[in-house]
Amino acid sequence: MDRYISQGKQMGLSNVALLGPEQVFFDPRAVLKCRWGCEDYFNRSIKCGPRGLSQDECIEMVRRYQNILLLHGHDAHLLSKAVLAVERAAFLDGHYFAFGIRYCKICKVCAVDQGQPCPQPDKVRPCDQAMGIDVYRTAREKGLPCQVLQSKDEVQNRYGFVLID
Repeated sequence: MDRYISQGKQMGLSNVALLGPEQVFFDPRAVLKCRWGCEDYFNRSIKCGPRGLSQDECIEMVRRYQNILLLHGHDAHLLSKAVLAVERAAFLDGHYFAFGIRYCKICKVCAVDQGQPCPQPDKVRPCDQAMGIDVYRTAREKGLPCQVLQSKDEVQNRYGFVLID
């Protein structure tokens, strides 16, 4: 896992932490926030929703992975690219079930948000909230910063996950 941790840091992320499956916290209220607190949910965009999976199925799938990388950065675009790059590196190393979880911010300007088809649908991954992951608790339990911002001037801490078996 050291190789993937180094890769994330070399890409400019602030932190990359290794978690066991029991260190990812779930809460159904995360799904509630996803469905009612996100402007994209009712657009039914390619970026939203767990695609028919129940929260129990999401929990079961995540729990099957032995190594989970928590990637932390401040730039949404960079973080999305890093999640996909680490996922791909792990896949090419033989971890064929490697999988990223991160709200999509791959493109600088989202075609879907502009009413156009996604140019890279194969790179879209599920959002952590849609899967019921409590990112705040998961990050805090690992000693990483994650707090509610009080103004738009504050630096946002963004997180993504790469599941590796």
